[in-house]
Order: sequence, then structure tokens, then C-alpha cells
Amino acid sequence: MRLQDLRAFLSVAEHGNLHRAAEVAGLTQSALSKVLIRLEAQAGMQLVERLPRGVVLSEAGVTLRQHAQKVVLAMDDLENELEDQRMAKAGVVRLGTLPYLVPTLISPLLASFFVRRPLATFSIETSLSARLISLLRKGQADLIMAATPEKLPADLEYTPLGPLTMQIVARVDHPRRHLFHDMADLAQERWALPARSLYLRQWLEERFTSVGLPPPKLAVESTASPVAFAELLRCSDLLGIMPPRILDQPAGQGLSALSGEGMSWHHELAIFWRKGGYLSPLSRDFREAVIAHFAQAGI
Repeated sequence: MRLQDLRAFLSVAEHGNLHRAAEVAGLTQSALSKVLIRLEAQAGMQLVERLPRGVVLSEAGVTLRQHAQKVVLAMDDLENELEDQRMAKAGVVRLGTLPYLVPTLISPLLASFFVRRPLATFSIETSLSARLISLLRKGQADLIMAATPEKLPADLEYTPLGPLTMQIVARVDHPRRHLFHDMADLAQERWALPARSLYLRQWLEERFTSVGLPPPKLAVESTASPVAFAELLRCSDLLGIMPPRILDQPAGQGLSALSGEGMSWHHELAIFWRKGGYLSPLSRDFREAVIAHFAQAGI
């Protein structure tokens, strides 16, 4: 099977729509259909089932996707390593990070790193932990700095960096602020929160359920960083969650943390990479710089 055919098939598997998959793969829809016909002929089985609104993988298609991902990642690793050896250049680090780490942690780290490696180049993607882990597993990032999930995927490795604090916040002149002493006092409040699929939301809901309360009442949810809700929280009576560092920055002005029992908690920040995946010398050097920085300065 051709490597490019496998890449195109993975695009179909990811998007579930031939038109969108063809755009991403840089093919016409007709060319993509020929790729699928060719792969199905080589497999001797149907790989996708066409539905009115797209396509889904057959059982054989799921099997092909699993193996195609390994083949494509291995080829990408080989090409990257050969390129490093051929060009002997400083290279690029594709770094994924939580958005609120950029101004207070990533920027100072990069400033000191460039003193030693002035020709280094970084491509930084900011997102929440679940998407960062997905990007890393797909080979679309070299390193990520994210919250440690309860169950780490078997194809990743990580080094803990230290605890990150999250806290419940409200505008400083919230009319019921003086009534918020414990989690039960927040049961009737409405919230602006990350989507339920994201770790931050799950952690908050656990704060409620652990004391016998129903989940927080939702007003707004989004896959964006909690920091994106700062202006909304300033202009409403909604509650939200944020790391304390944000409250010291312009984005957090007009907001403050609630001081009641159980209204702040910690989760572990870590730096992750793919187990057995290729890391350029520059990426390995930066990973060690990150670990050393946090060992010395903490979060």
C-alpha cells in the first residue's frame, strides 16, 4: 500500500466526510474515491460505508486505520531524523501548551533557551489538555505541556513538572460573594465552563459530587481556555475557574478567587512526548531545559 494512500485514508477516517477529507489531503474528491477503491482492492474488503451525510469505517477500516497511523508516524519520524542529519540545522520544535502558560512560563523559558540555541525555531500550539494529547499522539506536536490525565495513553511518556492550582472565580463585586463559604453555597449559581469532555470540567464536577451535590448549573460551555470567559465573568454574575496567575495579569482584572472551603484544587502539570517516537536533538534539549527549569523554579 502506498504511503500517500494511507495518509489520505487517515484523513477520511478523521473527518468522516469525503469532501472535507479531500480538501485536507490536497486531492480532488474523485482522486480520493480512487484511493479508497485502490485500498479496498488491496485489502480485499470494504473499508468504508457510505452514508447520506458522510462515511464511517467498517471493521476492516478500523483495523487499517490503527496500522496506518503507526506506519505514517514511523515514516514521519524517519524523514525528520534524516532531515536533521542531512541539514545539520537547528530545527523546529513543535510545542503544544496550555494557553495560560505562555506569558508567565513559556516566554521566560524561551528567552533563556535562545541564549544557548539562538538559531532554534518554535511553532507553538495553544489548546486545552485533551486536544494537546490528541495532537501529540497524531505526530502533530513534538512535545506538549499539559495536565496529566487520570489514564495516560500507552503510547506516551511524560515527566511531572509540578502542581498547577485551579480556583473558582467571580467578579470582585459579585452581589452574593459574601454568601459563598463552601461548595454547597454555589449549588444554585450558574457557570461559564469548559466542555464536559475536558479535564478541567471533570475536575470541577468532582468537587461537587464528592460532597453530595449535583453538577454545577451550566450557562455557557466551550472547548476554549477558561481565560476566554474572563470578560463574561467581569460583566455578569456567572462563576468560572482559572489559575491564580491569570488574576495577576490584565486578563484577570476585575476578578478574584473565592476563598471558601474546597474552592481551589491542584492538578499535575507534565511534559509529554511519544514513546519510541523520534525527537530531534533540539527537542530533546528543550525538554531537558523545561524539566530543569521547573526543578529549580517550580510553577
